[in-house]
Amino acid sequence: MSREENIPNFNTTNGPLLSDSDEFEELSDDFETENENVQVESSLPQVDVGKQQEMRKLIMSITSDPDIPAPLKARKIQELMTSEWKKKQPVATGKKTNDELSEEDLKVTYHEEEKLILGCKHYSRNNKLKANCCGGWFTCRFCHNDVSDHQIVRKETKTMMCMFCQTVQPASQRCINEGCGKEMARYFCSECVLWDDTPFKSIYHCPDCGICRVGQGLDKDYFHCKKCNVCMAISLRNRHKCIERNLESDCPICGEYMFTSTTTVIFMPCGHCIHYVCHRRYVRTSYQCPTCLKSLADMTQYFQSLDALMESQQMPPQYEHYRSVILCNDCEKKSVAKYHFLYHKCASCNSYNTKTIKVLRDEEEMELTIGSIFNADGTVTSPEPGDAPTVTHSSNATLIENGMDFDQDWSQHGNGIGNGDTSDYNTMDTSEASSEPEFDSEHP
Repeated sequence: MSREENIPNFNTTNGPLLSDSDEFEELSDDFETENENVQVESSLPQVDVGKQQEMRKLIMSITSDPDIPAPLKARKIQELMTSEWKKKQPVATGKKTNDELSEEDLKVTYHEEEKLILGCKHYSRNNKLKANCCGGWFTCRFCHNDVSDHQIVRKETKTMMCMFCQTVQPASQRCINEGCGKEMARYFCSECVLWDDTPFKSIYHCPDCGICRVGQGLDKDYFHCKKCNVCMAISLRNRHKCIERNLESDCPICGEYMFTSTTTVIFMPCGHCIHYVCHRRYVRTSYQCPTCLKSLADMTQYFQSLDALMESQQMPPQYEHYRSVILCNDCEKKSVAKYHFLYHKCASCNSYNTKTIKVLRDEEEMELTIGSIFNADGTVTSPEPGDAPTVTHSSNATLIENGMDFDQDWSQHGNGIGNGDTSDYNTMDTSEASSEPEFDSEHP
């Protein structure tokens, strides 16, 4: 066979030349197969445009309603968009009876076994609850979450089991079995579906927070700040710095969502909140708020020690005429300070809690002398001879040693933890009657 015979014969206008009928039939079969594929694709379920438009109208009506809070709007929209899917899910028939409970379900658990106090490591209670999400039986929601790959929705809990008589019944404070009739816990909240049998523990339900908290109650030892959206000690009424939805944020140190945190939360002098444990560790190495960088205490003593340090350790001669434009984190004013490798003193409040914006070299902007202050209107106020800025700090915390050791018991220094004085640091007791996790809260 010659080389020319191996070259396919193509017509540049009409494509390949078909030399026999078999090849033509093969191409015809391929074409029919492609048509069949097109028919299959066109037979897919069609989108119901009418339903989509109706759903879009419902979503728009929810989002435009000013009386519905944002979290409730999100929930309503999610329920609306999953309604069709939920209708197609299989529905469980019948309720789980005592005969269907396993030995593990019927097993009695203890909060303190040596004292025969029923419950779990988290709570003291005399019942188990049935998780509405997976149908399992657990002593509390923490016990469920510890062993599950999902979180329980506690407010959807409807069923409990008395650990005295193993009777399955609707969630309530007392067993409905006439032969038993035992109380499940001293405190029961039907809103949060929470039981706590801890003696001498005061618990109340805050309708605005949507959770139960440890305390005597609203207008007794706590009040609810509408702007901060959190319950605070009543001594802080009209005396705290409001930050909108303050607690609905993550701890700046550990990243845990603080509204539902089970760890003690405190408010710093600047108004921001942080876990108490995280705060104690953090202030060993820093005196700045991790959120806004303001000083966490009265730093006068520490700043005076820096004054002495600056006097004793002069900068090298080549930096003699260098200046720095700085921004003070405490008074939030810009000023001009003498250049230093580490420390720059605010000309307005004498604070060293500053950050460098710009370094001015020998002959740069000579009108900006050391001590000049930038005003809000853009003008610059030069220092007058003999001016001595005053120190203004809001916190009254006591410093230890060189002013950097904050690892102290704040309750002994008038900062609102355990002594009733919540003027600067305020403990926000958001607990919901748990023994192991001090706070237990569920966002509505």
